[in-house]
Amino acid sequence: MSAEALAASSVVVFTAFFVRGVSGFGSATVAIPLLAQAIELRLAVPLLLVHDLLSTLATVTIDRRAVERREIVRLLPPSLAGVIFGVTLLVSLPAAPLLAALGVLVIIFGARTFASPHAGGPVSPLWALPAGFAGGALGGAFGSGAATPTMIYLTRRLADKSRVRGTFSAFAILDYTFRAITFAVTGLLLNRDLVVLVAVTLPAMALGFYLGNRLHGRISSERAFKVIGALLVVSGLALLRKAAA
Repeated sequence: MSAEALAASSVVVFTAFFVRGVSGFGSATVAIPLLAQAIELRLAVPLLLVHDLLSTLATVTIDRRAVERREIVRLLPPSLAGVIFGVTLLVSLPAAPLLAALGVLVIIFGARTFASPHAGGPVSPLWALPAGFAGGALGGAFGSGAATPTMIYLTRRLADKSRVRGTFSAFAILDYTFRAITFAVTGLLLNRDLVVLVAVTLPAMALGFYLGNRLHGRISSERAFKVIGALLVVSGLALLRKAAA
């Protein structure tokens, strides 16, 4: 793997986990579209999974008292089913269709995040079924956008920002662990280039996540979501261009 690809990956990982530290989610949603410009999607997805798992372990320790366990119980079963479906797509489909589909999804998520990140009122617990499955499928296939359905559901079930952040983090560690097992079984984690990528980008992840956590609460949610939404739209357009090349 080239030094340029490793350097670009480190910059992207730093940015993504700075966003994760500030907002509590969104690392893969930000990083995967950008990483896919420099490395293969089948490397980018497990790379972010490893870093997400490590950063979530730290976040769960911080937010443990804010965890709403009932919501995790509702979300987990459909999410696990979605992961199996998504990983099946990742290992069986060629890269170009996956990149194009990811580009479209990222643009949709970005536009929604920019326009109305907190739109809508409370929803029924039954919405955990489609939200969990959609998040698991997106995480398994793309590693990107997985948090979006889950966070939409949680923000419309829990009014307190700290409870949303803590509950998502606790749910995510279970989801990421199952994804890691699934990726290992399918061979996606058994790659020497992936080991190099994880080792090289680990300091960037830790620094970005640390600085983002320091700024958590100092930046308004509305401003943070506007920036994230705009970045996602640009990243999605770049993915569509790469898929068409």
